[in-house]
Amino acid sequence: MNLQRDLWILVFATHPDRAIVLFRDQAEILADPALRRLFLDYDRAYDLDAGDPRIDDLARRIAEATRARYGADEPPELDAASEIPALIQGTVNASSPAWRRLDTLIRAQRHG
Repeated sequence: MNLQRDLWILVFATHPDRAIVLFRDQAEILADPALRRLFLDYDRAYDLDAGDPRIDDLARRIAEATRARYGADEPPELDAASEIPALIQGTVNASSPAWRRLDTLIRAQRHG
């Protein structure tokens, strides 16, 4: 996907030290069949209607998998003082109403 490639280029260009941590974390996720399925389900949700009930189920599964993988810790992220994470998430969310809703639901479940 061109969007993912372009966002990785942005992350590596602006935060090279953190980018490698994030890249390795994603590689580990994709090496796990159950987590890879979630990643692919997220990708397939792109074209769903934002009100589709499958989005609620996917958000729940992603939030559960995130808690199982990282426990009480947050997943690896870029520097919170950077504007890049918000730019990336805004770009992803703008590309799909379903992804925007997924992001909202996942954040609510992680921080709720």
